[in-house]
Amino acid sequence: MQQVVRVFHQLLPDFVDHVSEQIVANHVPVYASLPQQHVKMALYNAIHSIEIDLAQGTTSTYADYWREVAVQRAQQGISPVHSMLVTHLSTNVMTQFLKQALDREPEALAWWLERTHTIISLGMLVMTEARINALQQLGQLGSEPASSGIIIHEQPNLILPPSRWQTPQVLHLQAFGQMRAWRGSSEVLNWGRKSAIALLGILITQRGQWIQREQICDLFWPDLAPNQAEAHFKVALNALTAVLEPERPTRQASSYIQRRNTAYRLAFDTAPIQLDVLRFEQLLQRANHASNPLEAINYYRQALNLYAGDFLGDCLYSDWANAVREQLRHHFVQAACELAQLLLAEQQPTEALEWAEAALQADPYQENAYQASFMAYAQLGNRVQLQRSYQRCQQVLEHDLGLAPMPTTKAAYQRAEQTLHQL
Repeated sequence: MQQVVRVFHQLLPDFVDHVSEQIVANHVPVYASLPQQHVKMALYNAIHSIEIDLAQGTTSTYADYWREVAVQRAQQGISPVHSMLVTHLSTNVMTQFLKQALDREPEALAWWLERTHTIISLGMLVMTEARINALQQLGQLGSEPASSGIIIHEQPNLILPPSRWQTPQVLHLQAFGQMRAWRGSSEVLNWGRKSAIALLGILITQRGQWIQREQICDLFWPDLAPNQAEAHFKVALNALTAVLEPERPTRQASSYIQRRNTAYRLAFDTAPIQLDVLRFEQLLQRANHASNPLEAINYYRQALNLYAGDFLGDCLYSDWANAVREQLRHHFVQAACELAQLLLAEQQPTEALEWAEAALQADPYQENAYQASFMAYAQLGNRVQLQRSYQRCQQVLEHDLGLAPMPTTKAAYQRAEQTLHQL
């Protein structure tokens, strides 16, 4: 369902121009009196409120947004009559768009129509109260001329031709371990050029932030002259977009890769792109803010199961990925240790031991993981493995780092021994 809003937002400038010109030039008389910029603004407001609802999922968030809209309109001197008309108009336009976009999905259409009208109706109610407050603050509160018999008719032809509304497939990107990509359910198996997959890697590393073409050229082709490096970049970019969007017309902009002058980024905000790294980070945040241990365990499991190996395993010798790779590995290790401790508190030592070992595979010097393994072996009643685990900790730290275990690690081992004696 989010694809509907993403595509709508992606084509928003052309769409708004098309609709507003049609309304102001030769459409419903009551709308013809509306200034074109007011119509455009209302369409932006309506669509953005839907996006906020999808991103935040809370009534208070988009209510706050509509309050801001009311203040802006009051400051710009837009009359309440015009304000309500354009908001109502935007509801009708959204309705017609959804009917066409979801023509063969009646259940999804019903959900979207209900949600859209609920959000925008709430917006109109919130705006009324906020506008009164804003006008009072601006000292502009006065009487509005009465309106008689205004009828708003829903118009069936306020959207662009269907050919302009081709929804891009969901692009699934796996950056943990070997880089992989799927267009819908079809995996990309032939990347054509190595530079294409490397370019995708650096765009993923940016996580939706803009990166200049010159920076990419310096990273990939530092020994080439600027014009030669730029030529190589264009080849890599064309190869990448051809792989990700093989049916895209030659002169049409990419749905997945945005360009702003000489800067590029992945279009996470406008295209249906799903990246395992972003999902991993979101799940860890949810685990950290979970309301109870069982909820935290669930989120940690989901997050850690996404970690199929080091970030961009295909680019292990690329310096530009090292910082993000180390950061994500650290997050994985810390989360695995946290999950192990939560599982131990729930008397689930077998799984706790698995995550402690996973953390040690990623970081053999992580003493929190050793501490969790001590208690796991104690709960399992395995004295031999408990002692071996502590000896392993001592040997690795002494051999590689010349260090002894921390006092907290020694104390954890002693608690594990005591637990074992009490079984």
